[in-house]
Amino acid sequence: MKYLARVSYNGSAYFGFQRQKNHPSIQAELERALGELFGKETLIKGAGRTDAGVHALGQMITYSGREIEDLEHFRKAFNRLLPNDIYINEISVVSDSFDARHSSKKKVYQYLFRYGDKNPLESDTVTQLGYYPFSKDKFKEALTYFVGEHDFSNFTSKKEDVDNFIRVIDCINVEIDEESKSGKVVFQGNGFMTYMIRLIMGTAFKCARGSLDPKEIPNLLTKKPRHIVSYKASAAGLYLMKVIYD
Repeated sequence: MKYLARVSYNGSAYFGFQRQKNHPSIQAELERALGELFGKETLIKGAGRTDAGVHALGQMITYSGREIEDLEHFRKAFNRLLPNDIYINEISVVSDSFDARHSSKKKVYQYLFRYGDKNPLESDTVTQLGYYPFSKDKFKEALTYFVGEHDFSNFTSKKEDVDNFIRVIDCINVEIDEESKSGKVVFQGNGFMTYMIRLIMGTAFKCARGSLDPKEIPNLLTKKPRHIVSYKASAAGLYLMKVIYD
């Protein structure tokens, strides 16, 4: 039987989702717990490989195992074997042809940040920019240039890409609370490459503080030969919120 599970996690203590040889990962913890439940090695496949320090409220994984009569009982047993910063929200049965990554149509990410007083209780879950001039208008203007279909080769560290680095961002929604000096940016698109959102956010932050003109962004997107931008925002504020399959 093949199963699909929605997973939430605080990624602060992990070197990303993907299993690594000498570092803790979300995948390794999930596979360890499943191995105990099924009594044999059980591998999973994730919808996306979040970077070190990145969080999720809607990461999706698939795995195969024996038929489970009570999925809710299994979910609770699964959670008991996981550390407190990883949680299984729901489990369902899917067809053998279903693929957590390749069956997805869209992904939704959010980025949380604060540009005033720092809150030490949020140091791992909200990007703390500290004090500097922050123009919400220039910040919003900067992000508008990334909506649509673009070659994002200058906004990812990937060396090669089967789709030639072409991705479509359907929408970028921005909410700024000037009283609390906090913000949220929600991205929806057909795929996001390694560091892509963090490089976009870093560029937008640079525009907000006045060290880059937003009107320069089209040049950064189209600049050839390839030149990866260096303004990478912190992983702390980034969350995989939802994977859309239909």
